[in-house]
Amino acid sequence: MSDLVGDARAWSPDAQEAVRLLAVSALVEGRDRIEVAALFKVSVKAVDNWWAKWQAGGRDALLSRPRGRRVGEHQVLSEAEQAAVRQAVLDHIPSDLGLSGQLWTRGQRHAGR
Repeated sequence: MSDLVGDARAWSPDAQEAVRLLAVSALVEGRDRIEVAALFKVSVKAVDNWWAKWQAGGRDALLSRPRGRRVGEHQVLSEAEQAAVRQAVLDHIPSDLGLSGQLWTRGQRHAGR
């Protein structure tokens, strides 16, 4: 556990998960939440959050999960529509499509967002 010093966000997901599980185990064994926070060098709020998650969902609620959306999830345009937009950008300059300027800019490419 000596390698787990400093900002917990810099730890590997496995190390973060291990600390969460060990901290909750200490709470289950009757240790005080302030003592647990000091032992694992985390905030009392973090310990409280882990305890609440454990109470609501058990061990599974403390396990590491991938963050963010999966590739392709919640896309606004279909594959065919995306291909049509890419082709329009390749085949035209902005003024051909009623936009200002002669070059595509990041703002124009992201205007629909």
